[in-house]
Amino acid sequence: MLPARGMLLAGCSVLFAVVAGLAPALLPIAFILLFLVVGSAALRPWYLLLDAGLVGLVVTVVLALSGRPAWSGLSIGLVMIGAAVLGAALHRERTGVVGSVGGAAAADAMLVVLRNRVRAQSAAPPLPAGWHLDTDLRSAHGDSFGGDFLVTAVPTPDRLDVVLVDVSGMGRVAGGRALLLSGAFEALLDAVPRDRFLPAANQHVLRHGDDEGFATAVQVSLDLITGAFTLSGAGHPPAAHYRAGSGRWTVLDGDQGPALGLLSDVEYPSMSGLLGRGDALLLFTDGLVESRRMDVWRGIDRLTGHADALIARGVDGVAARIAEAIRAEQGDDRALVVIRRI
Repeated sequence: MLPARGMLLAGCSVLFAVVAGLAPALLPIAFILLFLVVGSAALRPWYLLLDAGLVGLVVTVVLALSGRPAWSGLSIGLVMIGAAVLGAALHRERTGVVGSVGGAAAADAMLVVLRNRVRAQSAAPPLPAGWHLDTDLRSAHGDSFGGDFLVTAVPTPDRLDVVLVDVSGMGRVAGGRALLLSGAFEALLDAVPRDRFLPAANQHVLRHGDDEGFATAVQVSLDLITGAFTLSGAGHPPAAHYRAGSGRWTVLDGDQGPALGLLSDVEYPSMSGLLGRGDALLLFTDGLVESRRMDVWRGIDRLTGHADALIARGVDGVAARIAEAIRAEQGDDRALVVIRRI
């Protein structure tokens, strides 16, 4: 026995064939009253479009066999396409979903949920008095999704772990990879010792990535009692250390390991430092310091130059104000993390 949708389609096709053969002048009215009303009430939008194509074919064949002009079939087809689009709109209104045909709306809604989860992960955790963590993440061209993300952890009351990641690509492509990696990296940050995080993250990207699925990362582990920190990088732009006593910046450009997802069985060297009172540590992605007109070292000079006065004054929202001031490459994802000891 034919399913209900097939019976409805067969019935509409026969009815339209009869109308096309006997009273073609009534076809537009028939389409509007029958196809649109019945279709939008009973059919999903994707099937509605398929049914429109089949019914249009039936009507065009009937018109051709009856000797009527071919342009009549074209005009009827246009009417039918309009009915299908309107029917799809009615279906979306009825179900409360605004999106494209099929499951795209549900997929977009899921992506928004995942994106919000990544943003929640990037939020600064509560820190003890005397410490401040400020972040600013911006997607290429203002897109909803980007490839830069941040994961943080406070495994003990006196320790802060921060990892800033830049996934290859930009926009939605990189954003999709970032969505996949962020949850795994958050779990790894809680599960493995500090010195094993980047090797474990590298193995994860190798197992679950593709030929272009690499990522760069910088990891900081900070003692919230003494201010001592340990920093490791994976093919990432170097961090910058502001020393309040001298008012100068030091670029922490020591040895790094390769980007995540390129080679197996690699080690990631680390370097150590100390954040004193008034000091700050900047972590950033290449979208802030590199462009077609500017190499990364000149970009770092530009970044730290804009950050000088803002950090010295201890203004609120310093990461966003620095990022807005330098207005680096708008066609790339950009992220900035500022860790300050007050």
